[in-house]
Amino acid sequence: MGGDPRVGWPTFHQAALSPRTAPVGTVDHPLPLIVDSDPGLDDALAIAAAVVRPELRLLAVTSVGGNADVHHCTENALRLLELYGAAEVPVAEGAAGPLAGPLERATEVHGEAGLGRTVLPAAKRRPEPGGAVALMARILDASPEPVAIAPIGPLTNIALLLRSYPHLAAKIAHLSIMGGSIGEGNSSASAEFNIFADPVAADIVFKSGVPITMIGLDVTHHAYVDRSVLPRLAALPGASARVATELLAFSFERSAEWGQGERMAIHDLVAVLHLAVPDLVGVARYCVEIDATSGPARGRTIGDCSPYRLGRDGRGANCDVGLTIDRARFVDLLVETYAQLP
Repeated sequence: MGGDPRVGWPTFHQAALSPRTAPVGTVDHPLPLIVDSDPGLDDALAIAAAVVRPELRLLAVTSVGGNADVHHCTENALRLLELYGAAEVPVAEGAAGPLAGPLERATEVHGEAGLGRTVLPAAKRRPEPGGAVALMARILDASPEPVAIAPIGPLTNIALLLRSYPHLAAKIAHLSIMGGSIGEGNSSASAEFNIFADPVAADIVFKSGVPITMIGLDVTHHAYVDRSVLPRLAALPGASARVATELLAFSFERSAEWGQGERMAIHDLVAVLHLAVPDLVGVARYCVEIDATSGPARGRTIGDCSPYRLGRDGRGANCDVGLTIDRARFVDLLVETYAQLP
């Protein structure tokens, strides 16, 4: 049918891109950053960028159960940081499971230990005592400036932080969250995995008033790589690049088994790069609410950007939502990251 489909009474409100609200680090003033993660194949690539990017100053990596058991995730974080030459970055173990509801894992995607078939040397150090929430609280309290957090796993640790130390919410510069979807989910038709794994925690976080960017499937499914990236990584001299090549090759095999072609969306890397590269991701302002019930829409991130509905109901936008990305540039940034690692 011809004509502009937006003419007449639309069945949805088309979001217009808007200026980002997330801070961006610079080489002269790197953005202090905590990565809260469940490593995880794409988490491994995101942590690499947090280590390398000169616009970011990585203060800590905290673990949460999600892609694998939390103990595997903690050990993976320790091993990856040693591989990347960043063993000085503290690691602390966080929540093993959600605030409420069933335990969810993504081992069918990431392998039982989280890193596919890759086996890294055992870490030479142990995680920080006291746990993830205590470490984040200490860092926030001691920092002379607000600290950004990139939660790229379930939001359990962040909810616990906000509930346990509400006075520190003002010390959080921004939450660049990998999770959610305005459209279809992946763990269910309604929900993306990180939100589905702990919707109660997500509900707490999205209602907290802390500035948020939701880097969801709407944008991350466009941030994919295929096998053409493998020779580019394999040509790099470092052990880190060899590990990245191995992780991606495993991911392509899994994706092909599910009939999705040999390519992988690098979801978590987008959330980290958004804090370092000002014009990589296009965002729009939304009011996002979480379905924390146990029904078929459990974990859905319900996004509304209709001025009419928001005004009628007395609601306002509470986050940026990532919608567009320069994919070619994204792939180049991934390769550039590993070119700088040992």
